[in-house]
Amino acid sequence: MIIHYLKASGFRIMGEPTDIKFPEEGKIGILGQNESGKTTLLQAIEYALYGLRKGAGVEGERENLVTWGKNEARLEIEFTSGQETYTLQRIFGVRSGHKASLTTVINGVGDRSSAVTSLGEIETKIEQITGMDRDSFTKLIYIRQKDLDALKELAKSRREQLVNKVMGIEIFDDAVTNVRADIASLQFDLDRKNDRLLTMRMNKEKYEVKQQQKAELEQQIADLKKDLKQKKTQLDKAQKLLGKYEWLYTYDSTNNVLSSLKAQMQGVERDIEKTKSLKNKINENNSALDKYKPQINDLQILRDTFSNLERGLKETKDAAMSTEEKKQNLITRTGLSGKDLQLLSKNLPAMKNQRLTGFCLGIAIGICLLMIGLTVNNILIPLSFVLFAISVYFFRGYVHADKLVTTNAEITSLAKQLEEQHTKITDLNQEIAELTVKTSFKSKEEVNGQLSTFLIEVNNLTGQDSIEGLAAVTESLQGELNSLESQNPLKKKEEIGRQIDGKEREQKELQKTKPASVSKIKYSKEQHETVKGNYQAVQNDYGQLQQNMQNKLGTTQQLSKDIEELEPDYELYPQLEEEVTTNQAEIDLLKRVLYELSETSKEMRNKVIPHARFIINQILPTLTDDRYSDLEITEDLKFKVHSREAGGYKEREIFSGGTQDQFLIALRLAFTQSILDSRVMADKYMLLMDECISSSDDTRKQGIFEVLEAMKKTFSQIFIIAHEDISNFVDHYLTLTRNEYGYTDVRSKSWENV
Repeated sequence: MIIHYLKASGFRIMGEPTDIKFPEEGKIGILGQNESGKTTLLQAIEYALYGLRKGAGVEGERENLVTWGKNEARLEIEFTSGQETYTLQRIFGVRSGHKASLTTVINGVGDRSSAVTSLGEIETKIEQITGMDRDSFTKLIYIRQKDLDALKELAKSRREQLVNKVMGIEIFDDAVTNVRADIASLQFDLDRKNDRLLTMRMNKEKYEVKQQQKAELEQQIADLKKDLKQKKTQLDKAQKLLGKYEWLYTYDSTNNVLSSLKAQMQGVERDIEKTKSLKNKINENNSALDKYKPQINDLQILRDTFSNLERGLKETKDAAMSTEEKKQNLITRTGLSGKDLQLLSKNLPAMKNQRLTGFCLGIAIGICLLMIGLTVNNILIPLSFVLFAISVYFFRGYVHADKLVTTNAEITSLAKQLEEQHTKITDLNQEIAELTVKTSFKSKEEVNGQLSTFLIEVNNLTGQDSIEGLAAVTESLQGELNSLESQNPLKKKEEIGRQIDGKEREQKELQKTKPASVSKIKYSKEQHETVKGNYQAVQNDYGQLQQNMQNKLGTTQQLSKDIEELEPDYELYPQLEEEVTTNQAEIDLLKRVLYELSETSKEMRNKVIPHARFIINQILPTLTDDRYSDLEITEDLKFKVHSREAGGYKEREIFSGGTQDQFLIALRLAFTQSILDSRVMADKYMLLMDECISSSDDTRKQGIFEVLEAMKKTFSQIFIIAHEDISNFVDHYLTLTRNEYGYTDVRSKSWENV
């Protein structure tokens, strides 16, 4: 791929329109001070070819590409790849988004009819044209000083993809991917078919089992039909015999019920007569009660009154006699004389106090005289004893008076009781006399005589010897009458009459349905139960056979339904089994193809590193002024190199940064050339080198440019950015500067001066 021209405006520092046509061959140096737009120029080539990077932050990247204060960035590049020339235009608008157009150039004129404007289609087309995607481009063609080691940082699988893509053998990757997809699709289909086959195999087995079960059931059903026919004959016979016994039982039951109803009718008629008799008896009793009950009740009350008064009078007289006796016994017990009895009527307490006072004075005076006589005059001593004797007399009188006081209290109490009792006797006699005047009865005996007369009359009339018994009997009779009337015997008689009529009609109807030869059967309950049991047993057997038949028919129907559902799987099973075998054979074949494709791709890819090592060992002495040679590269792009000065192989890490950069430049150039030289389709290539010689001295620079010169066959167009003047090392050079607005300006181009 060779670039013919680049147009840019509003792109980062290239704010004003810039139009640069490039030489199609040779080393092109891009010179200028820092921030003059050298790197921006190479970035413009990258973004013109590949557009915005993918992933998050696309909007922010688009805005960052546009020069500050501008609304959009425009890029246009014309390039040749193989035999075709293309013009690619891109616009990155701050608000309008990303637009692009890829046009084929025919005879120097763009063919607008074939223009591609879809960003996705342009991306695919550029990758087809250049043989590289953006990542491959930045790893091989666009070499930056800070990314010299970028290839080594790639994962092995990603590096293999890059190599395959640039070599043009990504067809193998695509083929492998397609084969794997086909295998996955076939495997998915096979798995589904295997799952389906497993289900169908199970259904096939079920189908066969159910067919066998159905055949067995159909035979069992045929046998059951025969058993049912025989059992039906037995059931009909048992049913006829049971019908005769049932008729006999019903006929006898009807007769029994009819007899019972007639007996009930007789009982009801008796109840009706009894009701009339009870009413008459109750009326007679009530008449007697109305006539005698008031008089008898009055006599009973009067009798009780006389009884109470006479009993009270007797009890009071007995109590008075007992009180009088107690009084006499007390006098006798205390031994009171006639004089004492007279004293009882006097003031005994005053007498008692006088005796006590005399006793106390006599003792006191006697003691005084005795003391005086003992101390003063002995003649007073006898006088004191006289006083003591008088005191004794008074004391005895005091004791006797006290006894009389006590006895007098008891006698007084008894006398009071006796007086009250005599008063009560008088009152009771008065009440009896008044009651006699009022009733003309003198005693309880007279009342009892009259009462007995009335009760004899009641007994003669009702058979009861007391008015209370008569009332109780009447109440009992009334209860019995109420009970009978509550049963409504007249209505009951009417109801029973209707039932008798109904049963008599039933008898007549039964006679009409009398089974033939039923008269030959002698009915018994035990035989009836036996016949009923036999019929029930036969009926149960018949019902069981029917149920069994229905179950088997239902099962047969379900089996038929299941067989119908399973039949498609049964019929399709051989075809699906054959398809599974065919699919498995196809998968095995594709796995073999996958293996061959992978091995072929690997074999072709494995030629890259040996070829790269060959190129490196050709250019390394030139780059390093013969100080280093024989660089050995591993598959993961680690390396060691032979040092002439050290006399042996050394690992990369022991060398200085500048020397390592030389090794990395040699590795990148050799690896890129090896890959590009291995491409299926030959082409011319450009190479972008951004400050890759900044850490090299003049000798190393000379070596790098000699190597680049030797690689013109692969890299026809090489862009080299440098801070210093490298015009003596390149075929062409371009000098950039900043104009008065701070934008990139092309100060000079060496090829315009030729």
